Amino acid sequence: MKVSGTSNKKEEETAVASSVGVTEESGVLGTTRSKPGNDPGGGIDLLAALQLHNTTRQGVTQVPGLVRLKAAYYLQGEERELRLSEASFKRAAALLRRVPEFTIAAALRQEEANSGTIVAFSHGNNRYLELQSSGRKDELRLHYVSRRDGSVHVEAFPFRLADGAWHRVALSISGSQVELLVDCHPLYRRLLRPGPPDTNFTLPQLQLWIGQRNARHFLFKGALQDVKLVPGPHGYLSQCPQLDSSCPTCGQFSMLQNTVEQLMHNLNELTRRLAAAEGRINKVEECECQKSCRANGTVHEDGATWEKGCQQCSCVHGEIECRPTPCAPVTCKNPVIPQEQCCPICLKQCYLHGVIYDHGVKVSPKQCVECDCYDGSFTCQRFDTETRCPPLPCPPSEQISVAEECCKYCPGVDYCAKGHKCHANASCLNLQTTYACHCDIGFQGDGHNCHDVDECKQQGGSEGHHCNANTRCVNVIGSYTCECLPGYHRVDKFNCAELDECVTGHHTCDEHATCVNTAGSYYCVCKDGYAGDGHTCKPICNQTCQNGGECVAPGRCSCRRGYIGNSCELDLDECASDLHRCHRSSSCFNMPGWYYCRCKPGYRSALHDSTQGTQCLDIDECNDHTIERRHTCHPSAKCVNTEGGYACACPREDNNTEEECRLSCWFEDREVANGDTLAPAGNPCRRCTCNDGVITCREPICDCSLPGSRKDKCCPQCDPAASCRHQELHHLVFRSGERWIYQCQTCECLYGEIDCWQMECPPVTCSNPVTEDGDCCPRCEDDPCAREVTLNGTSLSVLSHPRPCSYAGIIHDSGSSWQDPHDKCTTCECKPLHFSVFTKKA
Repeated sequence: MKVSGTSNKKEEETAVASSVGVTEESGVLGTTRSKPGNDPGGGIDLLAALQLHNTTRQGVTQVPGLVRLKAAYYLQGEERELRLSEASFKRAAALLRRVPEFTIAAALRQEEANSGTIVAFSHGNNRYLELQSSGRKDELRLHYVSRRDGSVHVEAFPFRLADGAWHRVALSISGSQVELLVDCHPLYRRLLRPGPPDTNFTLPQLQLWIGQRNARHFLFKGALQDVKLVPGPHGYLSQCPQLDSSCPTCGQFSMLQNTVEQLMHNLNELTRRLAAAEGRINKVEECECQKSCRANGTVHEDGATWEKGCQQCSCVHGEIECRPTPCAPVTCKNPVIPQEQCCPICLKQCYLHGVIYDHGVKVSPKQCVECDCYDGSFTCQRFDTETRCPPLPCPPSEQISVAEECCKYCPGVDYCAKGHKCHANASCLNLQTTYACHCDIGFQGDGHNCHDVDECKQQGGSEGHHCNANTRCVNVIGSYTCECLPGYHRVDKFNCAELDECVTGHHTCDEHATCVNTAGSYYCVCKDGYAGDGHTCKPICNQTCQNGGECVAPGRCSCRRGYIGNSCELDLDECASDLHRCHRSSSCFNMPGWYYCRCKPGYRSALHDSTQGTQCLDIDECNDHTIERRHTCHPSAKCVNTEGGYACACPREDNNTEEECRLSCWFEDREVANGDTLAPAGNPCRRCTCNDGVITCREPICDCSLPGSRKDKCCPQCDPAASCRHQELHHLVFRSGERWIYQCQTCECLYGEIDCWQMECPPVTCSNPVTEDGDCCPRCEDDPCAREVTLNGTSLSVLSHPRPCSYAGIIHDSGSSWQDPHDKCTTCECKPLHFSVFTKKA
């Protein structure tokens, strides 16, 4: 649908009266002066921020505008740079970051067939937020980065702005809702399915441009005036104050919803607090406002303290709190707690032979006498050998007395077996009359207490380690081990030798890296043409692999099927290369990255267009009820239907006819003599010829090698001045009429100007299509157009699981092989594994 319109005089005067206000240009000066670009309504006048009235800019001329009291500027030529200052950009970014809804408004007069940007937040060719008008597609486009997925999306609104007339344009964004008004008429209100635009402006190096995306591309040609960023809802009222603004916007509704949710949260919080307060009040009422405490019939005032047993209790706001009575620390070994007391005390010490002993200590001052210290006094008693010594198996004549021992012993007794007090890491040794404890090897002590010896603290000797070079001593309980240093392997228990990881293969270098051995270690270096840390090396492509291509080798991109070129930047014309599957009754139409089949003139589709070859049925042009295609036979001749066409014939001479039969053509409501050639209305370059009543039309054949072909208006592709350069790959030059893919958009060169729009994706036949990194369109997992990965001369197309193969419209069983009908040098196999292999013959 194409829509166009102009604004009337009354609307213009109303808008001027409401939006201009008092300015210096009107001859009335206020008492204060705002910064250049500030709008009285809180917005930013982007044209004023450029300060074009104070400078002379290339390609910019001041002209009369739609609003008489404001300056308008006519933009032309291929060289200009209308980029706002960094301060103006930051002010605009802060404004959009602060509000949930805003409006981009402008008055403009765009030249016919021009495709140019009105306002753009961008960096180079990378779009962030951009309003654009295409005079070729007759549509307005909103380019934006979605806050939800971070990807660039395009919303297109069919309308013809590029008609050489003045228009007011206002695009209001409120959350995920966008509304377009042209000349104060609401045209579109849509929901942005990918989510609201991102206005955080976190992408680096963004710039704000007026009338262009960057210094070279999408240059707006025509006049601009009153280009504004207006914050808040209903920003279009700055252009059209008479419009209704009673209906809330999406942003207002969202704010209202958030306010209601906050009020509900506050209400719930107040309800909770009120319930807690009521509970406390009830407790106060139960206590009859008494804060004293009652215990065992005694009333204690609030704050009073008392002792109860060995506890100290206090009254705290009507509640009794008790804790153990605090005691002073004691330093003796055996403290005691006297009766009717709560804290331990130390009793008196004892003194014997110049030594002081604590209360409770037992000593033996002489053989077979045992003394106890009790509160400063020793109580001693003799050791009763009759009752306390064990019975002996040997006769009294063989019993032995040991010094400092009261009991006698028999010779040859296993004292260790009878019980000992040696440490767990010590050994018990029987002596003649007793036993002895010795710490095990690796431990030291008196045998009753043994601790580990750290042999790693010293080298050599009985208590040191014997690890040699290239090892590291590691202490363990009771011993030590010699660990090999990294890069060395074990020779014996104490020695290690260097290991060449590069020779033995004990390294983790990438297959595209070189292993370099060092003393005790190694390092990896990526080979030429690869980059990484050596353990992971990826190929380097100086060019950017486009359209889903992947860099698989230095300087080489593996392209998706449907694209060719060093950077996968060129479309593969399946139609011209005879790589399509269209039937003979249909024609192949190439698209960027794919193609589709359309029935030839004289046929109609039985099902739908597809890449498998449309099933086409013959059209009976001679049937008066046929609407797909009308015949051009003269009314005096008879139309005869043929397969894929028709013919015009005269009736037999014996038939009585009032009018002489003519084999001329009836075309565009007039008669065309047989053999004549003419140009159809609206297409002066096309040529249509009448041949026995049948009109046949053809497009012009352009031979750019002929002299004067560059001046032929019907062959713009022959004019070098009408060519275009690729946005990034500047060595690529496209002729007028050629198309390519860039940033998931279809771009076309037409008379030296580039226009890009959202690319059209091929249909998918699966229920769950996938989109891989670098892809612009969803694909089926077993799509034959998947990216090919070359490995040792074999191309692998990854599939999800084993299944029969579909190729060229024919189903092949798993394990079968056949010859590619389009490439006689290729044999295809449907492998029963998880991939299909295509091997080139020698």
